[in-house]
Amino acid sequence: MSESTLHSMHEKRRRTEALIQAHRPALLKIARRLCGTSGMDPEDLVQETLERALVHFERLEDKGVEAREAWLGATLTNRFLDHCRRRKTEARAQQTLGAVQEQETSLEGAAREAWERVPDAAFQEAINRLDEKHRSAYVLHAQGHKYQAISRQLGVPMGTVATWLYQARGRLKQLLTPLVSGEGKEQEAGWQ
Repeated sequence: MSESTLHSMHEKRRRTEALIQAHRPALLKIARRLCGTSGMDPEDLVQETLERALVHFERLEDKGVEAREAWLGATLTNRFLDHCRRRKTEARAQQTLGAVQEQETSLEGAAREAWERVPDAAFQEAINRLDEKHRSAYVLHAQGHKYQAISRQLGVPMGTVATWLYQARGRLKQLLTPLVSGEGKEQEAGWQ
């Protein structure tokens, strides 16, 4: 690096530090008033503002002191408002997410309870009613075999195994839903 480049870098660093030294106390005072009891750290808010000022350093340096102070004050306020909006949005999202999770959990629990009441004999009968390929893949998977092992044993690609298992589950759900929903009392009697 040439001496003039080094001198230029040192000069810019000196001017940057001077800008920060001159405006930091006033920004911190504003930030403390804005943050109050919000839980936000005024120091962080000032730091973000000064980081943004460094990005626009040349433009700020060309402005007068009052214009520079106005820009820094507006930037600090906008950063504060951005944080407030983000917190508000996150809080609403948390409430919504909590409600959705509670609903899903209660629905999932109710559905699981209903499926657990399907008699073993009816479940086995439904498995027996599957096509041979679907039944073979489903039984092997239920026994704990991984897709790759099922693929080798049945002599088909793993993608085919995945498709057959998906189709088997769909068919089982179709066959057993009347029992779960209470519509199939007469079918249940025929399966036992």
